[in-house]
Amino acid sequence: MSIENIIEDSLKELKNRITQPSTNTDKNITSRLIFPQYRDKSARYSEQELKQIFLHKIENNMNYFYSLETPTKHVYRFTKSENPKVKIPDDNNTDDKYESARFDVSHYSENNIDSLASCIEFKHNNPDEKKGICKDFLKLAKEVKFTKEKKNFFVHYHYLKSENSWPSNSFKSIFGKYRNSVEYIAENHLEDKTDLENVTVYLVCIHGKSASTYHFSLADLKNNYTVGTKYSDLTEKDWLNEKIFNTEN
Repeated sequence: MSIENIIEDSLKELKNRITQPSTNTDKNITSRLIFPQYRDKSARYSEQELKQIFLHKIENNMNYFYSLETPTKHVYRFTKSENPKVKIPDDNNTDDKYESARFDVSHYSENNIDSLASCIEFKHNNPDEKKGICKDFLKLAKEVKFTKEKKNFFVHYHYLKSENSWPSNSFKSIFGKYRNSVEYIAENHLEDKTDLENVTVYLVCIHGKSASTYHFSLADLKNNYTVGTKYSDLTEKDWLNEKIFNTEN
């Protein structure tokens, strides 16, 4: 099973756990994951549940090894007021404003650190553009050249109680942040623009009892999406590789 298959299976299981929560009377429980609740009894969702599902599948796949919170090769500067920055570390440079960042999960083809195959960042809901999207896109694109498979992944899910706001508002908001982030890193921090082709975004929007799933490269996004465009106004959608899942899928 490829790492892409494992990512897709993880997102599908997450969708099923949210839209079809198990009860104590269920006889065919496939996952023991429970989403905790806030004081008002609403469920709390985060990227941690998605990461845990993914790691469980990796543990059950004898072809891969993994590491958590993997330090980056380059050093980065992340602040609230500025776009993220990156540079090659220099032993003679004492600038402590730059430091190693981390990847949520890295997977390896063998049981050694030199077999790094790809790196993955997990994300939930509609995150901040600079702190939640741009910095991750920058890390993934800047360091994809260090991986043996020359590919990295941004795995993201967004949960909505109703599907009505997704095509009109949330889609435009999230994809606008995606597009702004790609434009920034391409113009300021990528010597090789083809690196954008080697970072894949997997996005699942869960709404009500169904879900819309997408996967595309950062290059596809840059070439096909204009900030501010609603889903309904897109003239070309093939690049999104969209699938719709209902509760039976």
